[in-house]
Amino acid sequence: MNLRELNYILIPGDNERWDAWARTRWGRRARWFLSPLLSLTREGQAVATAVLVTGAAGVDVTGSHLYLVFCGLMGLLVAALLVRPFARLGGVELRVERPPRVEAGQPLTLTAVLRNTGKVPRFGIRVQGPFLPWDGTWVGRRGAVPVLMPGETVRVPLRVTFSQRGDRYIGRLWATSVRPLGLAGGRPLYSAPVRVMVVPPLRDVRGPAPRPAPGMGTHGPRALVGTADELVGVRPYRPGDRIRDLHAGSWARLGEPMVREYAHPLRAVARVHCVLAGPEPDRDSVDGALTLAGSLTAHAVRAAALVSLTVDGGQGPHHLQVGHRAAGLELALDLLGTAEAHAGGRPGPPHGPAGAPLEVVFAGWDDGLARWWAQVRQTQPRARGWVVHRQRKVRAAAEAAGLKAVAPARLADGVTL
Repeated sequence: MNLRELNYILIPGDNERWDAWARTRWGRRARWFLSPLLSLTREGQAVATAVLVTGAAGVDVTGSHLYLVFCGLMGLLVAALLVRPFARLGGVELRVERPPRVEAGQPLTLTAVLRNTGKVPRFGIRVQGPFLPWDGTWVGRRGAVPVLMPGETVRVPLRVTFSQRGDRYIGRLWATSVRPLGLAGGRPLYSAPVRVMVVPPLRDVRGPAPRPAPGMGTHGPRALVGTADELVGVRPYRPGDRIRDLHAGSWARLGEPMVREYAHPLRAVARVHCVLAGPEPDRDSVDGALTLAGSLTAHAVRAAALVSLTVDGGQGPHHLQVGHRAAGLELALDLLGTAEAHAGGRPGPPHGPAGAPLEVVFAGWDDGLARWWAQVRQTQPRARGWVVHRQRKVRAAAEAAGLKAVAPARLADGVTL
């Protein structure tokens, strides 16, 4: 277990349930009761800590004058809390812009967009992010806007990183107006909930691109002959599509963004089969196997190949056809980002044309998977196997069976086909 995860073992990690509870009647009452403490800024929290320390140390008023320091600090804190009702952000709108997905370990920029629709300026605005689960880290959790004039729009970037893949619920960002004392903020202005998909990182794959086998040149839904993209129609816009492909006429006629869809002459058809079934799943090994599967898929897609991607976690395989367009690769990364492994299951047969090259990536190795691999080798002459595992003895057993073995930590250096 990761030591950082062990640190969070007593902290509930589901921010979505906490946000839902905070909007209930009891949650609103608890927030009203705790709002003075929650409104304290970092400076206010430091003053509150000093109040507790000086209050405890100055109990003996006859032998020390620390009680005077206590009274002064307490007066500042009370004054800051009394002026809180005047620190409102009326007329200010807050929304968050962010990309739909990010690779694990890479910084994600959340842009808080503040717009003042009122008639008076707003001063001393601070933007903050919520408490994150164990695999999330803020890189600069707070942003500041000294003044927001009427009609002005300001963007405040906040950066966060996640070390584990998956569908992440970040929560709501909020903005508060801080009074001149700087110890407490007014009533917070919350954004809509923010969610992001954390996908496995793509690594460098060195080696030749997939080549079509004899008779494989026309396999796939659109294997056109030619040297350039060919227009095949229009379809609704998807995140990741190029802006220059927007079709204004169809957009005006249908009332929603439409883009031109092109077909590319496919040079090859490739298959990637990620096997997560088998022995007890190990998190690092499973994530490494998904990283390698995504990297092999991206390597083939960049070579204009049609890829048949299969993720088999032991409870039924998931198939996806991935083309050479970026949007198709993003859908494949979403599938890899949410894949789960289950112990005890056995993989199904490889999917796709039998003559296409096949890359099989295992997240573990045992006798059952060895027998399955032997059967695949008998029927799939262009199959190549990989095992990603953190234990050396598992990698040695896989290499003895003719597979390539790699440790999850070594994937950052890339792989050679």
